[in-house]
Amino acid sequence: MILITGAAGFVGSKLCEELLRKGYKVLGVDNFYHNYDKFIKEFNLKNLLGDPNFIFLENNILDPNMKRLIKGLNIDSVVHLADIPGVNNCNEINFDEYIRYNIIATQRILESIKNKGVEKFIYASSSTVYGENGILPMSEISNPKPISLYGVSKLAGESLSTYYGHTYNIDIINLRFFTTYGPHQRPDMAFHKFIKNILLDEDIIVYGDGNQKRDFIYVDDVVDSIIQLLNREVLDTVINIGEGYSLSVNDSITIIEDILNKKGKIIYTEPIIEEQMNTKACTNIYEKIIYREKNTDIDKGINEEIKYIKQLYNI
Repeated sequence: MILITGAAGFVGSKLCEELLRKGYKVLGVDNFYHNYDKFIKEFNLKNLLGDPNFIFLENNILDPNMKRLIKGLNIDSVVHLADIPGVNNCNEINFDEYIRYNIIATQRILESIKNKGVEKFIYASSSTVYGENGILPMSEISNPKPISLYGVSKLAGESLSTYYGHTYNIDIINLRFFTTYGPHQRPDMAFHKFIKNILLDEDIIVYGDGNQKRDFIYVDDVVDSIIQLLNREVLDTVINIGEGYSLSVNDSITIIEDILNKKGKIIYTEPIIEEQMNTKACTNIYEKIIYREKNTDIDKGINEEIKYIKQLYNI
């Protein structure tokens, strides 16, 4: 059985769907954290609930009873995706909350599985751990220097995973996700907001001048990579999960506008100082370990996200 934390979220729900399609037994855990509307997470779960190979626990992994809840379920591997995401929302005022949900919760889930026969723990980290060191592409062998408190919280999670893996003989894989997009994407993420706001004739807020670049990767490609890693002997490894090329915010809006055949109402505002100007993944380790038959074309990926958003909001 595979344990997925954050199972109702973006990558988590898509990962659960594909694992079930491939015949795995899945235990999904999610507490419906209030970072966005619960109906979206419930929408993401609708194809999962009722599957005989899927057990869902609406539970907080900070709960001390977590160890008891999963006792006897014969968990082989864990994919830990649950956290409070987002650079923009994490600050000095609410950092205590991020410590609880991104750091302490990671330690709790690791504590609950130690000495329980779990062979592999995959931790969802982030490209934000790299910070703004000016070196592109961003390589796993470089020294992480996050410029956001969110990045600090994810780097701490990597360290916890490595510690528990070394101490309790668990295979640890820390995945540094670059900007993932596609169906089930969170409503606070750029493509989701751009598509929804263009469809509804609402303003698009762009921080800075829109020339900042991101390495975008489609969610199905991320999910396929995770499933491959569940079946590979990869020990104590850090892997970038990105495409290895970057696209500006302005160019991404233009692509969406062209697909929708509709112009967006763009408003440029002050940049966010904690946000990286450019991200681009070094994919040498990724391509060495993961077999990628074909990367998803961004036009195709955006088309799939548009279909999802139209269904979600009944547009």
